[in-house]
Order: sequence, then C-alpha cells, then structure tokens
Amino acid sequence: MKYWLALFLTLACVPAVWAQDRVKIGFIDIQRAISDSQAGKRAKERFQAQVKKAESELLKEKQELERMKSDLEKKGPLIKEEERRALESDLQRRYVSYQRKMADQQQDLRQKEGALTGDILKELEKIVNEIGKSEKFTLILERNQILYSDQGIDITNKVIEVYNSRHK
Repeated sequence: MKYWLALFLTLACVPAVWAQDRVKIGFIDIQRAISDSQAGKRAKERFQAQVKKAESELLKEKQELERMKSDLEKKGPLIKEEERRALESDLQRRYVSYQRKMADQQQDLRQKEGALTGDILKELEKIVNEIGKSEKFTLILERNQILYSDQGIDITNKVIEVYNSRHK
C-alpha cells in the first residue's frame, strides 16, 4: 500500500515539475506606482494643499480656544460665579465642536485621498492586466503580500512607464 502511495505522489508531482518551466511570476508595488506616477504626484500635491488648508482652519480655532481658556483662568477669580460658569460652558461647547470638526476634517481628507488615488488605481490595474497577458505572466502579486522576492520580477517601473505614457 505504501508503494502505491509513493508512486501516486511521484506521478502527481511530475506535471508540476514540467509546468515550472512555464510559470512566470511578477509583482508590483502599487503604493510606489501611485506615488511615482505623474498623476500620483499631482494628486499628492493637491491633497497636501487640502491638508494645509484644513490644518490652518483648525489651528485658528485651536488658538481661539486657548485664548478663551487663558482669559477664563485670568478672570475666573474676579468675575461672578454665574458668569464664570457660562464662560466655562461656552468654552466646553466650543471645544467639543472643535473636536467634532477635527474628526470630520480627517474623515473628509481620507475620502478625498481615496477619490484622488482611486482613478489612478483602476487604470494601474488595467495596465497590470495588459502586461500580464502580453508578457504571459502566470501570476502577478502585490508587493505588500510578499516577504521575499527577486527584484528581477518587479514590474512596477514598467507599469509606471506605461501609465505615464498614457497620461501626459
């Protein structure tokens, strides 16, 4: 029985050995392809401008909150209890509003970044499929899923070149 099992396993492996001559594997670093492509660089510049605008708006509000807090600390002992409580309540409301606005800005920026890179990603996927078919790749993987690989199978630069040539 063991003999038949060994013979079966040996014969089962023979086609896999023959097929190895025809297996062609490549990988692409999608993040690098996006960031190194011309469209990706433009998208990154636009995104950075939006981030700076959002940061400046939030910074103004934060400075106003800090000014209000400082004023309350200075005037607190000198003003009536009711007025102090009203100022503290106003400061607390504005701080909560600031936190919400900051969270909304972060979510909005993540969505904008996704929108800016989404179209690029779709086009890169098409190009990878075209290269895979034209160069007869058996498998093309994404770089972040690979622990080790020979750099000779990296098609990232080729994909970037094709993408840039189509989107001048």
